[in-house]
Amino acid sequence: MLEVKSLLGHGSDVNIIGIYGIGGIGKTTISRAVYNLICSQFEGTCFLLDIREKAINKQGLVQLQEMLLSEVLKKKHIKVGDVNRGIPIIKRRLEKKKVLLVLDDVDKLEQLKVLAGESRWFGNGSIIIITTRDKHLLATHGVVKIYDVKPLNVAKALELFNWCAFKNHKADPLYVNIANRAVSYACGIPLALEVIGSHLFGKSLNECNSALDKYERIPHEKIHEIFKVSYDGLEENEKGIFLDIACFLNTFKVSYVTQMLHAHGFHPEDGLRVLVDKSLVKIDASGFVRMHDLIRDTGIEIVRQESTVEPGRRSRLWFKEDIVHVLEENTVC
Repeated sequence: MLEVKSLLGHGSDVNIIGIYGIGGIGKTTISRAVYNLICSQFEGTCFLLDIREKAINKQGLVQLQEMLLSEVLKKKHIKVGDVNRGIPIIKRRLEKKKVLLVLDDVDKLEQLKVLAGESRWFGNGSIIIITTRDKHLLATHGVVKIYDVKPLNVAKALELFNWCAFKNHKADPLYVNIANRAVSYACGIPLALEVIGSHLFGKSLNECNSALDKYERIPHEKIHEIFKVSYDGLEENEKGIFLDIACFLNTFKVSYVTQMLHAHGFHPEDGLRVLVDKSLVKIDASGFVRMHDLIRDTGIEIVRQESTVEPGRRSRLWFKEDIVHVLEENTVC
């Protein structure tokens, strides 16, 4: 949170700040903490939560505009009627107010254009915080102050897991291996640590080990759905690239990955850029393509769910046993 605070500034200009990272990394938690810390300094405040889910159509955008105006102006039942009418109303009513506005989980440029299209919509000293999974979206909107949320380090991850699983900052000595195993699996993603920790609360050693065995084979449904949201928002070319990297090409050199993706009929240069911008893959300083373990598991699970019983009906095969089964039984469809 200290890094975000350093971006806020203290001048009279309107500050627009982007917070981005993969699902479950803590973007909303960080923005909420900053909001609670500084909200008393503003004439009007508004925290618009889950914009991606609420802005499913034009009417959803209208309702968000009305919520924004109602909360900032502290007036109930404000109506704008139409999304295009809402834009000048927001500008006219808020351009002289010092506003703190959080736009949480934005996934489309249109959402930004109708809720905070320009900094001059708001008064001097206003702060607009945008959380998103898509770095390119922030760049397209002209946001230059950007905070990339990183996974928790091992010490912080252990502390969070222990509080969720044992209601203590330290694990019982009998459960230390369980805690270490869970933290290794979650790779610093707070949501995963909270979900797994809460699930293991009050369970025996055998039950904990059994649950972790299962998660290493099939991801927890809640964790899977969080990451699948990003996959569902991709176009077909990027979906194919994502699944190929998850199943076959993770940790390979980008030149080799590009070559193989071309051979599979994809357009990898633009597709890889999209996946990087959406925090689904990274290309490290040595030029290797790297996908977070939980995101990789999401891709593998998406393919497994194409046919949970018969591997030959899946679009991709990577386990030796499945490949042997398909070849011996001739079950390819």
